[in-house]
Amino acid sequence: MMPQKRKLPGRRPEPSRLLSLSHPEWNPMFATRRTNIQYGVENETCIENRGLLKDDIVRGFMKDVDESDACLPRADKVEQYCFGASMEALQAEKGDVGGPVAWLDERSCAAGKEQRFSIAAPTGTNKVSGSGGGSASAATAGKDDLFLSDVDSEPKPDLENPHGEERRPKDKDLDPEPEPEPDAEQRKMCGNTSSVNSILFITNLDRWSILALIGTASESQALGLRDTLYKHLAWENFIGVTFPPGMPMFQLAFHIPFYVWRVSERALEDHRLDSNANRLRQCRDVSFLDWKSSVPSNFLYEAQMSFLVAGEDESRWVAYGFFDTYFDAIGEAKETVEAYHDDAIMEGGMNADPLTFGVIDAEKTARTPREYFLSCFRIRIAQIKREWLQVVAKIRQGIRDYEQAYRYSLCISRERSSSTAAEHNEMVKSSRDGIVQVKSLTTQLLQCLSKTVGACENFCLNHAIYFENLSNPLDGEQSLRHIEITFTELDSLRNELEYLAESCSEYAQELELRLILESNEVGNMQHKIAQDNKGLALIMMIYISPIALAAAILSMNRDVISFIPANFGSFIGLVFVFGVLGILIFVMVQYQNWCWQVFMALNGQRCWQGIGLRRKTKEDIEQI
Repeated sequence: MMPQKRKLPGRRPEPSRLLSLSHPEWNPMFATRRTNIQYGVENETCIENRGLLKDDIVRGFMKDVDESDACLPRADKVEQYCFGASMEALQAEKGDVGGPVAWLDERSCAAGKEQRFSIAAPTGTNKVSGSGGGSASAATAGKDDLFLSDVDSEPKPDLENPHGEERRPKDKDLDPEPEPEPDAEQRKMCGNTSSVNSILFITNLDRWSILALIGTASESQALGLRDTLYKHLAWENFIGVTFPPGMPMFQLAFHIPFYVWRVSERALEDHRLDSNANRLRQCRDVSFLDWKSSVPSNFLYEAQMSFLVAGEDESRWVAYGFFDTYFDAIGEAKETVEAYHDDAIMEGGMNADPLTFGVIDAEKTARTPREYFLSCFRIRIAQIKREWLQVVAKIRQGIRDYEQAYRYSLCISRERSSSTAAEHNEMVKSSRDGIVQVKSLTTQLLQCLSKTVGACENFCLNHAIYFENLSNPLDGEQSLRHIEITFTELDSLRNELEYLAESCSEYAQELELRLILESNEVGNMQHKIAQDNKGLALIMMIYISPIALAAAILSMNRDVISFIPANFGSFIGLVFVFGVLGILIFVMVQYQNWCWQVFMALNGQRCWQGIGLRRKTKEDIEQI
């Protein structure tokens, strides 16, 4: 028996206030095959059931029964990225996605034997290749195939012939039209081959893939698909189990946004655009973290993994997996539908399950919804952890390179002569701008990772209880333990990002203070130079300039200065006069404010004396 609540070690999450409003447990009804399902209605698509018009398919599909037309945020988001696409263009093979982007694996039972149908589909065209060499319509492939009808998931043993010996046909076997069984009409509505569960894997979900999903989903499948499409496009977090109100269904989902770090000569930007030509996922050049190189080669990409398992009981369910892979160049490292398909058909290859990242053979994956969810979640959350591990390692290395290179060079340059002060100041400013960029980037990454860790804590606290009483408790417990370990490692990475963000803040403050101190030092140096210049100017004005002026005057033509005799006494007199003038000028310049006040005071006194004289003269005239 697994524990009812799990939590990350070292952290004490607050209990959810909603626990008192519900009783979290897996409904035993899901373990029983339901027989009250109207397959004729379920095998009808949602857009057909609602009678949606061609121009209103996306918005009508995304609208839930309890939503108002005035407020449809999910529909607005999905419709924004379906701009320019239509069902007519999809069925006319006008969509261009550049290759297969969808992988479908269906398991069904008919006549007591399990049957399997697997296709790799470019959802922008209407022809898809199957493993048997046939073709199907991508726009209509899911209409009857994606729904899970009422058949046995295990082959039925023949109790009359347990050894499988060949039997001679009986007379009733030769009857061309045997009497129908009680549920034969219902089986006829669903088709001869009825799907037990379906697995759909899509890379880089675009507008054509969205239209193909909308065009093939039934009304019950649309319940979980709406929220999955929205959360995938909106880059939102969620990990847990939900039960749609009003319908006995389960939905097990995880939606995890994250970042990936790739090194390439140029950025591999996302090709998916909305109606305003904005890219769905953003790319950022982070080459500024490589302090030793100026060539742009490091890029940070937004990515999202969205996964949903939804069904009405444990024998009939469908799994969707949407994964971003646009940031990887074509090669062995890129996860593609073609790679999985080629590996399955090659000699000695494995028919890998794409939703498990190709780790588990599709023939050996768990075919119960909760076990399958845990298997996929365990593998995919570990993949996300590895991406975060690489991002945090790159950030750490960039800060370490800064410490070893820039901080050392800044300390060395500070000890140099004042002639390099300007270069040193520019180096400090450049270092400050770089570390501020690192701080901004680290804060952005920390926000994203913190939301993921919060979703993990919420899953451990409120949703792990739904995975009790599994058909294979040992595997389920092991998967939960691995998931819990991965959660703990993600929390450690979040703590390290917090530490790196604080380090960047300290470095930025240190550089800011250094700029202020060095600005003060430069100001003090300029003041000292000004004082030295004043002393030199005083010497020039009092001593050197009077002598030079006196010598210049006495050396002039005698006709010009005939009133000054050319003798030593005249020279001394001129030097004295010019010296006194220099002192007066220096005093006036040095104490110009005081001199100006004295001048204004004297000028004001004269004015008052003039006004008094005029008043007195006017009074004398009046007396006369």
